[in-house]
Amino acid sequence: MSRALERAVQERVAEGLVPLNAWARLLLEQFGDPRTSGGSGARAVQKVLVQRTDTLRLLTTPELDDFLRRVGDATAKLINMESYRRRRQFFEAGKIDCSWMSAWSRRFTDYFEIYKLLGSKNFAEACRLIGEQWRSFVGLLKAAKEGRLEPWQKVRPPGYRKDRDGQRVPIVVVRYDNYRVDLERKVIRLGYWNVSIPFKGKPRWLTKPGAKQGRLIITYDPAKKRWYARISVEVTLEGRLGGGLKAGIDLGRERLIALVTEPVNESGEGVALLYRGGPLKSDYFYFERKIAEVDRMLSDPKLEEADRCVLKEVRRRFYERRKRRRDQVFANAAAHLVKMCLELNVGALLLGYPRGIARDKPGKGNTNLWSYRKLERRIAVTAENRGIPVFKIPEDGTSKVCARHGCEVVRKPRGLVRCPYGHAMHSDVNAAMNILARGGGKVPARVRVRSFIPTASGVIAANEKKRNHNPA
Repeated sequence: MSRALERAVQERVAEGLVPLNAWARLLLEQFGDPRTSGGSGARAVQKVLVQRTDTLRLLTTPELDDFLRRVGDATAKLINMESYRRRRQFFEAGKIDCSWMSAWSRRFTDYFEIYKLLGSKNFAEACRLIGEQWRSFVGLLKAAKEGRLEPWQKVRPPGYRKDRDGQRVPIVVVRYDNYRVDLERKVIRLGYWNVSIPFKGKPRWLTKPGAKQGRLIITYDPAKKRWYARISVEVTLEGRLGGGLKAGIDLGRERLIALVTEPVNESGEGVALLYRGGPLKSDYFYFERKIAEVDRMLSDPKLEEADRCVLKEVRRRFYERRKRRRDQVFANAAAHLVKMCLELNVGALLLGYPRGIARDKPGKGNTNLWSYRKLERRIAVTAENRGIPVFKIPEDGTSKVCARHGCEVVRKPRGLVRCPYGHAMHSDVNAAMNILARGGGKVPARVRVRSFIPTASGVIAANEKKRNHNPA
């Protein structure tokens, strides 16, 4: 990032505007604040360099499984030993060691056995991974000191690769030039160990023209009992900036996503996209009941130890299944949302986020029902892949004020807001319109609502009937 771009980003962050992807940062540099510019004019073709990850499932044999566990345990041991040393240094002396060379310098002493097993290149790459984690920790500390983090964002030093039972979690780190992906034979060749591992799946980013492969990380999923390879890839994306409509986004529980665009025609009519959160809530509470049933059985003091281990494994699988279904719902909703934005000629997304609200309070009625930060990142990355910049805009009070008249509204009955001037509209649509206005967008006189139901298997159109909310 250039110095001019870094200064521009810091200024906008201080004002409450946060760029969420590479296109948003580029838009800040070339067009300035999107609240006052960037919404009109001819679109120019631009290019950005981004990092992406291809995830492949490895098809292992007992021999390969034993090899990966042995190497992965050694790498995890190295990370844990370095984390212990650096955490003690941080808590006792207040110093932070961000250098990968400090671990590299111990390759012939403390870590000699690990060094022999991993090889020079892979050992160095594991040391770089450790250094990156601690540099990220330093960056978060700086952001917290400058007040750029929310109160609920707690900064903690990097921890250990251990599970709940205290066992090391294996991880294999391979340098970019010490492995080769054979797409025809579908195998990954690890150079230092002279091992070929078959994989299942097709890389999405590695096959792009001009893509450069980076670090390879192999991890084990205990819930699925499978090994996965994650390949870091550097790719160039093309897009057009400087044109298109703006759209405001409000995130919630009953309506997972509510999006409102600027007027799409001369009559001042905009489009509202509503994505229901019902399936996501159903999954959440279904697995909550299943986990509670397992916890009740585990509370029995007469339960045998063997049965207790089985029930703990069942509970862990329930947690993993709930997380995977939630992430898949997020992915499907974000993909469909960005597809609709392209059809509507949306050139910038303004995503509302709460400032100064603690999201870690207990209770199912609060905003910790699911991770909105993951949904924000999913929308930002999906939009980045299609050339759409995404910004975060503060949403303080957007549900209490009429987007048309600026006066206080009454939120009754449920799901509606009523303005003193005699009109009513959907509360989430009103909030998204307020976010759009804060981002410098033009509030439509009325909107055509389209509702969708995102599920783990796809997105379903709930009601294609056109409905108009006329706040005039």
